Amino acid sequence: MLSTLQKRLIGLGLIVGGAIIIFLGVSKPDPFAQRYVYWAVFNTSQGLGSIDRDVRVAGLKVGTVGEVTRVGDDVRAELVLSHNFAIHEDARADMRPHTLLEGSDFVDLSPGSPSAPLLKPGAEIPIQQTTNYVTLDEALRVLRPEIRNNLRQLAEVGARTLRGKAITGLQETLKRAPALTENLAVAARAAQGSHRNELAGAVSGLAKTTDAVAAKEDQLRPLAGRLNRTAAAVAVDGAAPLDAALRALPGALTEVRDGSPELTALIDRVDDFSGELTPALPSLRVALRDATPVLKRATPVLRKATPLLQNTRLIASRLGDAGAGGLTKMLTLLHMPLKDLTAALDVANAKSRYGEQAYHQLVAGGFAGADSMFRSYQTPSQNPNAPGHMFRIGAHLDPAALAGLTSLLGSGTSLIRAPSNPDGLIKESCADISQVSRSAARALDQVEACR
Repeated sequence: MLSTLQKRLIGLGLIVGGAIIIFLGVSKPDPFAQRYVYWAVFNTSQGLGSIDRDVRVAGLKVGTVGEVTRVGDDVRAELVLSHNFAIHEDARADMRPHTLLEGSDFVDLSPGSPSAPLLKPGAEIPIQQTTNYVTLDEALRVLRPEIRNNLRQLAEVGARTLRGKAITGLQETLKRAPALTENLAVAARAAQGSHRNELAGAVSGLAKTTDAVAAKEDQLRPLAGRLNRTAAAVAVDGAAPLDAALRALPGALTEVRDGSPELTALIDRVDDFSGELTPALPSLRVALRDATPVLKRATPVLRKATPLLQNTRLIASRLGDAGAGGLTKMLTLLHMPLKDLTAALDVANAKSRYGEQAYHQLVAGGFAGADSMFRSYQTPSQNPNAPGHMFRIGAHLDPAALAGLTSLLGSGTSLIRAPSNPDGLIKESCADISQVSRSAARALDQVEACR
């Protein structure tokens, strides 16, 4: 017979076993069923309650939402499936409410397309493939007072715009809508791209741009205010200036269309030129870098040359005012002086009998004469032939030879002979010439032109 203690232990065991059976029946009806776990990243898990955390496929419950953890600003939810569904890599997970008046949420799972690779158990569905529905509270936030005021102003502007001739223009636009739609169909087919995924990529990029713009809401508010002021300025005088601009727009578009072939040809030439210029860009960059110091130094020069250019412009304008006849006459008169100048330049460039060019001897002699002006002054006793600062070379008669000249002429001799010169030539002393120019004395002595 069982003791009282044994009876109590058996009763306690039955109670614990019953509790375990009840718990397993509620939390896991089939404790031997296999579990398939996936993960999904959502923006928020705000509507996910403690009960009815279902995972549904086509409205049928296939699992539950398990552990939910935070990852940065997002949440990562565990999707525990009771069957081995074929979940693909392009699968979607959307958070939806159970009822129209919201309540707790469930996860609506779309397995994806059969052509996509299979998603391995334990893998993650990224946030790009999940969505959270817009709650009623968030939807009603659009009716804030400031937004209502903006909508009212927008409606008033639209009412003022759609009146008078605007109604006629709208009617004409609707009449031409079929032809416009037909043309847009061609553009729409072209927008899809050759692989039919270009448009999807463009939409995805636009979505990212929209998200980035939304993140800068605080910076966009001043821009929106300025845009409102611009719109109000456009609507001044009953939008008459805007109407005038719109009336002139068809003519401008026609001119642009007529000039488009020339513009297209110009763009093609620029494209060809850019292709040829591309190999030379490294060298051009080096040349521009080396030319920068030159341009910096040339800037002051060009700035100072501005008056010169102005004077040149004035001279050119006056020459233009003189007329073609006056310029022709002036050029005709310049012909003979230029011809004489050419002959003079030929003579100046010709070599003299001493072997050097005539202009060189002339310039050298001028500098030598100017240099002798700064030498010490010579008195008549020091230089009876050429007293002063400068020695002058020229023909002169020696007073001592006048008597001999008279006798020679009387005797019929054809040569002028001085009594002290047996050769019959009048010679100066080399020593006297050396006082004035030693180089000249040496040159005259070499040809025996001095004594």
